[in-house]
Amino acid sequence: SIIGARSADHLILQREMAEVSDQLYITSDDGSAGQKGFVTDVLQQLLEQGTAIDHIVAIGPLVMMKAVSELSRPYRIKTTVSLNPIMVDGTGMCGACRVAIGSETKFACVDGPEFDGHLVDWEVAQIRSRMFREEEEIAMQHITRGGDCQCHRKE
Repeated sequence: SIIGARSADHLILQREMAEVSDQLYITSDDGSAGQKGFVTDVLQQLLEQGTAIDHIVAIGPLVMMKAVSELSRPYRIKTTVSLNPIMVDGTGMCGACRVAIGSETKFACVDGPEFDGHLVDWEVAQIRSRMFREEEEIAMQHITRGGDCQCHRKE
């Protein structure tokens, strides 16, 4: 298994992954934990060494899942990604979580969120992920009242 994050402070599930993995590789963008670099750096090394990999599961930022999918494609390794677009009603009726998978339109809330990474239209996914950025920023300002999260604040 390979896990990675921007820094050691952002790494999660290290112990749990170690318990279920034959071997655990850790990466951090800044080198504060494990190998400096990205999960794709370790994946590429393993692939070039001829390591047998049957299935890849990539969960995280779209850019990382896209890079993993592109890296695994020539090796024909099954690659599952977890798409987590905005989901409003959880039934597919609103269409907010619409994703393009192969030649089909799917809804992450009912058809996913796991999909074949080699079939995802990553360009459309990136565009849709930015659609509500302004609204998200406004909501965050309202929720945090311009500061830290207020969700557990006692009034």
